Amino acid sequence: MASKAPLADLLSTDRVLLDQNLASKKSVLEKAAQLLAVGDQAAGRRDIFEGLCQRERLGSTGLGHGVAIPHCRVEQASVSGAFIRLRRPIDFDSPDTASVDLFFALAVPARCSDVHLKLLASIAELFSDPDRRDALRGVDGYRQLVTLLSGDAETEQPQ
Repeated sequence: MASKAPLADLLSTDRVLLDQNLASKKSVLEKAAQLLAVGDQAAGRRDIFEGLCQRERLGSTGLGHGVAIPHCRVEQASVSGAFIRLRRPIDFDSPDTASVDLFFALAVPARCSDVHLKLLASIAELFSDPDRRDALRGVDGYRQLVTLLSGDAETEQPQ
């Protein structure tokens, strides 16, 4: 099992968007950069967007099963995360060719490689569970999302 990184601690209400209407990979990366740039310690939106795009050029961060983890390293003091759920899935060049509707984006300090890898492993593990993916697709707000990400909830579909 991957390291239990506090994924919910990376989010705040202003870095979670549910049921967005975004139509392309670029628009998702732009929105993720906007969210990740929130806060005093965060890098600028343009730097984050360029970092996300550069990482995508190396290969898609789509995991399969409708999930992607766009991420990059930037000059900033701490790790920031954002969660985006789309109303309609989009093509994200995932290895299984499935369209993507769940995104957990990360911006990590440039010199933070071990933390970066542990976070990616934790997120990939979270999204590898089909019940958890279904639950993430059904959350209706920030609190429910954070509860699910912190592991305090069963992986059943929210009511």
